[in-house]
Amino acid sequence: MGSTWSNSFTLNIPEIDNQHKKFFELFDGASSGFENKTPEQLERVIIELENYMEYHFQTEEKLMEDAGYENIENHKKQHSFFINRIREMRLEFEYMNPMLYDKIINFIKKWFVSHVIAGDPKYRDTVISYLNQNK
Repeated sequence: MGSTWSNSFTLNIPEIDNQHKKFFELFDGASSGFENKTPEQLERVIIELENYMEYHFQTEEKLMEDAGYENIENHKKQHSFFINRIREMRLEFEYMNPMLYDKIINFIKKWFVSHVIAGDPKYRDTVISYLNQNK
């Protein structure tokens, strides 16, 4: 169930593109061979993905803030929704059902890809303009 980087995800913002690529690398590691991992190993993988996403979202939000992106609050709400949903699912996973791992991984993949394709391009031009002015 791996996911691969596609050039269609490129925003031409090197720091963000590199983080998106890193996410796909982490995701591939998380989604391959999960049948052979213990519940503890699976939990660590989810936490690693969650931590990386929080780091990535902080980077995006700082860039949007510095660039004066006008719709930043809506974008931040999307990030908060995602992080909160992952935390909820992780708690379910911890306390009830290790079989939820597949559900969590599918959610991360679908949400992240749709966010990169539909959400991130909205701030691209504002951030690129800001970065070009501040070289």
